Amino acid sequence: MTLHDTIRSDAAQVFCNASDFAESVVYYKRNGLSRTINAVVQREAFAINPEDGDTITPVFEVHVANDAATGIASNELNIGGDMLTFAVRVGKPAERRSITRLISHDEGMLVLECR
Repeated sequence: MTLHDTIRSDAAQVFCNASDFAESVVYYKRNGLSRTINAVVQREAFAINPEDGDTITPVFEVHVANDAATGIASNELNIGGDMLTFAVRVGKPAERRSITRLISHDEGMLVLECR
């Protein structure tokens, strides 16, 4: 097993393990296809809406495995067209949010901004 393989495996099996930090979210591709994946959702940030300059909107940071089977592969991601469904607060109903930015990525993980 190469280091590349180990990084990918750890991302899916350790960081995105629903028994630990991750939760189930639904990934909606722009073409209408969807699948349930595990992701770590960080719900702590807010941003000022650039359209009016004063509305504060929630911004979510979502960590997923860089993998087409267990997460989202970086080469399939369509920023601005793809969406994720997750609860905006733990215990609340899930809502569909747009993937607005790829914050960072490596061989194992994608870090996405959702609004």
